[in-house]
Amino acid sequence: MTFSISSTAANLYKDIDLGAKEGLRLFVKYAGSGDSGGFSLGVTPAVPDERDFIQEVEGVKFFVRPEEQWFVENMELDYDESTDYFSCHLPNLS
Repeated sequence: MTFSISSTAANLYKDIDLGAKEGLRLFVKYAGSGDSGGFSLGVTPAVPDERDFIQEVEGVKFFVRPEEQWFVENMELDYDESTDYFSCHLPNLS
């Protein structure tokens, strides 16, 4: 299980007030239609458990539940400061 979150993208999440055990859960959400089939990436504060895949970037803990790993496998999340634009490449939706 791998996914990539750039330092610039991770730094945007540093201001979220997380408890000592919390991280940011990445999850799949369904919101209609479009090029991605209606799927998009959700991010929410939560506490990971022992089954979750956890990756730390710039001191921020990101994690994924086992049932949603298919969605973020090989994902690339980036942020371009010059254009204030997030990009999220989800190859499993191609």
